[in-house]
Amino acid sequence: MENLHKHLYRFMIIDLLLCFFIISTYTISGTICSLIILIFPLLGVISFKNRKKGGDTVAMIVLIMLSIIFILSGLNELSKDNTTNTIQGFLLILLALSTMRRVRTVRDPTYKNWYNSLNEDFSEIKENISDDEVLATCPSCSTLLAVIPSKLSIEDKCPNCNANLVN
Repeated sequence: MENLHKHLYRFMIIDLLLCFFIISTYTISGTICSLIILIFPLLGVISFKNRKKGGDTVAMIVLIMLSIIFILSGLNELSKDNTTNTIQGFLLILLALSTMRRVRTVRDPTYKNWYNSLNEDFSEIKENISDDEVLATCPSCSTLLAVIPSKLSIEDKCPNCNANLVN
């Protein structure tokens, strides 16, 4: 988890730098504006890096904000007739999608527990399940489920996300 955390905040810093360069290319006042706009996200990334309380929520907001800026900039580049701008527009949209995927990682319950230094205690849950049941997680949404492995079939669905439990 520590390596994932390092990857996330490094990715956010690189995204912030790219965002600064993108905004500053629009006008001269864009440089000043982008400096002012990016102070809050930079402080958010620092609090996320240091695992401060609420830093994960701020990180999600920063990632969503960066994704929106990348999508808008990508669409702006796509509207130009130059081939280079079209390629750059597609790349910015791909970067926006990649940035949005990082939000799912930060929202993941396992990551949130690690980030907030919570240890999951399954002892109470284990007392309430029968001898033939085991604890398992959904392959799609990581919801904790008590299942009987011998009775699982390909038709069984996760009660949380409705995805198949058996592939």
